[in-house]
Amino acid sequence: MADYKSNLRELFTPNNERLLAAIQITKGGSGKKKKLSYICVSVTLTKPASAMISKIKKQDERKGDQYKKQKVYDLKELRQVNGKSTTGSSTEFDLVLEKTIIRAAALTLTEKHTFLGQLHKICNRYLGPTPQPEFLNIPTNYLEVAYSNMEHIRNSSNQGGHDEDKGGDYHAITEQEESDLDRMMKECDFAISDAEKFVSSLSKDLNVLDGQNIHSIMGSESQVNSLMLLLDKALGEVTSIETQLDEYDLMMGGIASQMGQMKNQESFIQITNTNHVRLLDELDTVVMQLDLSKGHIKALREGDLSTDSGIEACTSAAEALQQAMEVELPHGLSQLQAVVEQQKLFAELRQRFAKRLFDFLGQVFLKQGNENSIPTIKEPGDLKLPKHFNYHRNLLPYRHLLLWLKKADKTKHTELSTCYTKSLNRLYTNEIKDFMTNVKTSFMEQAITDMETYGSSSSSMMLGTQDKSSSKLRSASKLFSGSRLSLNKRFSSSIKNLSGSQTSLKEKNKKFGSTQSLAFKGMGKKLKAGFKTKNNLRGSRESLASRISENEVPSYKRFSTTFREVLAELEPVCQEEEVFLVRFFNLNVDSVDTMMPGGSDDELDDSPKGVEERKKYQEAQVTKEIRPNNRLWLMMTEIFTVVENELAQLILFGKELDQYNTLNMLVVIGQRVDYARQQSDGSFLAKVLGSSLVKVKTNFDDFSARKIKDIDDWNLPKGKKCGVLPFVLDFENFLELSENIFRDSSRRSHIDKAYKYMMQAVIRAIGRNASESQKTPAEVVEFQNYHHLNACLASFKIAALDQERKEVKNLYNDAVHRYVNSMMGRPMEKLSNFFEGVKMIMEGGVRAEEVGYQLKFSKQELRRCIKEYSGKDIKKGLESLYHKIEKHTAENDNRLQQVVWQFMQEEFISQYKHYEDLITRCYPDSSIRLEFTIKDVLDYFTNIAMSQKA
Repeated sequence: MADYKSNLRELFTPNNERLLAAIQITKGGSGKKKKLSYICVSVTLTKPASAMISKIKKQDERKGDQYKKQKVYDLKELRQVNGKSTTGSSTEFDLVLEKTIIRAAALTLTEKHTFLGQLHKICNRYLGPTPQPEFLNIPTNYLEVAYSNMEHIRNSSNQGGHDEDKGGDYHAITEQEESDLDRMMKECDFAISDAEKFVSSLSKDLNVLDGQNIHSIMGSESQVNSLMLLLDKALGEVTSIETQLDEYDLMMGGIASQMGQMKNQESFIQITNTNHVRLLDELDTVVMQLDLSKGHIKALREGDLSTDSGIEACTSAAEALQQAMEVELPHGLSQLQAVVEQQKLFAELRQRFAKRLFDFLGQVFLKQGNENSIPTIKEPGDLKLPKHFNYHRNLLPYRHLLLWLKKADKTKHTELSTCYTKSLNRLYTNEIKDFMTNVKTSFMEQAITDMETYGSSSSSMMLGTQDKSSSKLRSASKLFSGSRLSLNKRFSSSIKNLSGSQTSLKEKNKKFGSTQSLAFKGMGKKLKAGFKTKNNLRGSRESLASRISENEVPSYKRFSTTFREVLAELEPVCQEEEVFLVRFFNLNVDSVDTMMPGGSDDELDDSPKGVEERKKYQEAQVTKEIRPNNRLWLMMTEIFTVVENELAQLILFGKELDQYNTLNMLVVIGQRVDYARQQSDGSFLAKVLGSSLVKVKTNFDDFSARKIKDIDDWNLPKGKKCGVLPFVLDFENFLELSENIFRDSSRRSHIDKAYKYMMQAVIRAIGRNASESQKTPAEVVEFQNYHHLNACLASFKIAALDQERKEVKNLYNDAVHRYVNSMMGRPMEKLSNFFEGVKMIMEGGVRAEEVGYQLKFSKQELRRCIKEYSGKDIKKGLESLYHKIEKHTAENDNRLQQVVWQFMQEEFISQYKHYEDLITRCYPDSSIRLEFTIKDVLDYFTNIAMSQKA
């Protein structure tokens, strides 16, 4: 073995490497000639040192002992070393590298284990902090030896030791040894050139050292003899001491047995006392926890639940009972006869008190519901819902008992809440129905008052208005009388008289548009049966403003105010009931330690500050608790079953009373719903109002669709002249009323959408009726209505209708131009024909200066045509034209006539300038001019307009 390792060293030394470990391996199985090769581990002598794994192959024996490196791997590439077996006799092992696996078999098991141990040692030394390879299936003693040898080498290295490894065939010298060797070689420079002389020098030094060692040993012999004498003396002293200790041990033997017996007896006594104390403490605890005073037992059996002191005593007893029943006892103690009997007593007390509390509160609920279910007679104008502050205040002291009942008997707690909801349902149903009756009565009385006040005085101006108003009142009264027959008797005579007084109006004519605010009906804002009005837009607005200032608040504002009052009355009632249910039935808490601000349960603070604090607390409780608590939602639904139905009836009533009330309800309910969404308010009333908003939105869509249908279905009566069409004026009234209602409203998008659809319908209807007009030219119908519509849109400045306003303005200008062209025609017909001929021949290729040489268009012909149109004739023709315009637009304001006349003037002057231009171009230097000038034309138009005004 030493031979092949020494040969292998010669392979690594020239490459500045040192061989650390080597093993001879074989390849091939039985029956074949085994091929020998070697695996070597070497380290470079350069700094920093790096370890390598080499696979060496021996050359053919005929060539001598020569070795050749087949493959070289860095030790850092080694990932795993697998010895195949820790106990078996297998000599195979694997070296798993990063990119390959070396499979080999050693000649003997000892060589295999020794090499793998050395490899483990080399990895620990040269890989440093880098990840170490995994060593598997290798006896631990080899790895431990290798590890201990490695530690020894490191320690020797740090302390100047000598050998690197004593267990292997080869041990590398330490750094200290290497430095000493280098120093010695430097002192003997001839060592390299003359090795025999160097060896001889070393032998002499060694002999000198040996001699010195012998002399040193011989000189220390006397000291060794003295040391031996001292050791003998010390042994004698030790023997004496041991003898004395044996005697003492015999003396202490009897005492130890006696002390052990005493210790056992004391320990037993202490354990017994400790057990007695613990038992007494446990029994005291059980007795204290399971004890219920006689006062508590008496309160649970006989306590008066109708007085404050009785309620307090019963509450305290119930809580003590609940605490006693919730005590958790160890399994052994719970089997004691006394404990079992006490628990039976507790169960009996709980059952009896729960039944007594259930019966008492059930009677209280029934009594409260029956007492308040008796209808009370109120004034029609009294729009107030009864408050239940006192009722809630009287019941709140029982909330602790309700919490106890919820824990003790959940079934009775649920039945009690059901009893409460049924009783309160009767109470709130009667109160809310009476409240809604007063609301509807107030609306009906005001409507009848408006009709009696304005009906006869304005009948000449509003043909067909009161018949439809009275019919709406009749339908609303029928709807109302279905729930309250007394109202029908109260107002039937008034409605009948009003309906009868208007019968003749039905036969005369029908008014366009079936829905208008009753206030505006009484203010002269309605249309005439014909289609002519002499009031302009500004006058109409001023008249309306003066009438509103002279009379009371318009009905649409009264309805909006009253409807807001209705919601303002319903909202606190529902919210207070929600908060009461949460606190009284403990629907969201396990304890009732919290108190409502603004007053205690027994005394409410009625000051403004107390009321405000209570309101904030209620809103916070409702917002926080209503939606996630299904039980609370169910109870509110069972109590207020009438609210949604009554709101639906009120919405229908308002719609039948006046279609414009739908706009008010959409705004009012929409504001409340939007506020609820912003505040994340999931209250019962907010949900009901959300459903009502859907109904109102449907009514609003139907209202808009009917308005559009009325506009599309309106036809111009045959044989009648017309000015501004009724549906245009109706649309103006609708805009004014809607803008007052929807100004700064969050529901603005709904009305803007309706505006657009109605606007398109109005434009279509104007064009259709203008084309069907027989007495009034179509252009006049168009520009009169477009002018009125454009002025209306400009005054309201509705951003959503900007595009439509531009369209209307273009239609107006187009209609005016068409009317001017049709009416102007050819004021100087012969002269116009003459210049048209001139224009035609010029387009045919004749130059302008050559036109005068044409016989048909000579200067003489031109002078003859000009003489036929003197200034007097022109003025007479313009006067006739103005009378026609005045006849067509007589029923409209004078400003529109002046606008048309201005357009006529501009068109006439345009023709005049055209003729003058042709004369200048075709007849230069002829001094031919028209017999009147532009100044004369302007004077004619101005004088005619001024004379008509006078």
